[in-house]
Formats: sequence, C-alpha cells, structure tokens
Amino acid sequence: MDEPSSNNTPKERLIAAATTSFRRFGYRRTTVEDITKAAGTGKGSLYLHFESKKEAYLAVVESRLEEFISQAAAALQTHESVPLRLRALVEITARHYGGDDILRASLFGDGLLVDEQIARLAARLQRQRIRALLADVLRTGQQEGSVRATLDINSAAAVLFEVGWAVVRAELEGESDLSLPVALDTLNQIAGLGILTRQK
Repeated sequence: MDEPSSNNTPKERLIAAATTSFRRFGYRRTTVEDITKAAGTGKGSLYLHFESKKEAYLAVVESRLEEFISQAAAALQTHESVPLRLRALVEITARHYGGDDILRASLFGDGLLVDEQIARLAARLQRQRIRALLADVLRTGQQEGSVRATLDINSAAAVLFEVGWAVVRAELEGESDLSLPVALDTLNQIAGLGILTRQK
C-alpha cells in the first residue's frame, strides 16, 4: 500500500518511500539516502519537497492521518445521535491505530520508531485534527438541538479527545480491565449526561 508507484507525483512517491523506510528502520536509523533510494530518486528531489528528514516524517504522519480522518469523518456524518457518533469515532480510532504503527508510535512516543521531539510534534498534529472533528460533531448537535447550547464546544472537544484517547490507548496496550464495548457504553453514558440537551 505504501510502496512508491510510478503513477504518483514525486512528492507522493517520496512520502510512500519514507513510510516504508521509517517502518523498516525507525526514525533515527532512517537516512535521507534510504528514502530517496526507495523512491528511485536523488537527494535533491527530497529537498525540493521537504526541508529535512523531520519534515518528511511529519508528512508521513499527515498522510496516514488523512486516511484516518476521512474514515472518521464519514462515520461522524450520519444521522445517529451524537453519543453514537462519538462511539463510532472511538471504535474507528481503536481499529485504525491498532493497525497503523506509524500513527501509534507518533502518538505514544515509541522510541524505536520515532524520537521524543518528533513524536510531540506529530501528536500535536493528530490532536488538532481529531479535536476539530469532535468540535464539528458537537457544533452540529447544537444546531440540531441535541447538544446543550451552553456547552463550550472547544473545551468539550478537548476533554472528549483526551478521555476517548485514554480508552483507545488502554485497549491497544492491553491494559484495560474492561472490554472496549463496555468502556464505550460507559463513556457514552457519562458523555451523554454532560453534553446532551436534557429531555423534559
């Protein structure tokens, strides 16, 4: 899936080659030469598109993140209740991050795949994008009248992200005493009490 293709643009081929190289060797051991060799191009080509190996890594994270965001956005654009849409987001997150070592390493800070400074930058990028998705869902809920009008959207999105991610992380690391469905049902009950308009 990440192998360079002759049908892609030079930048896309470099990102695919960088993805393969970072997975194979980790961030520290991957060289610019590893990436350009895998892409079938010279070092100059990489520097036309990226200022550094760090920027190439962040481009890899962003490309992996785009795939996740498109899946997540589709799940959130349904006519289900807000809690059910948020549950779908957590399920997709667990499934996607469970199978994507680049995203998981950059958010967890896995020292074998990425160093701490790059992990922080990549984690910030992911938090911003996912929180924006959550804010959109909550804003839509306010417009529909299902989410409390007084709820601070950005703060709620930030808290929901951190709580939801804690559930996902515990599941991915095998540290949770609860099954993911039970944890999600409980999270939905708690979140529902806090964000939904109270029924009379």
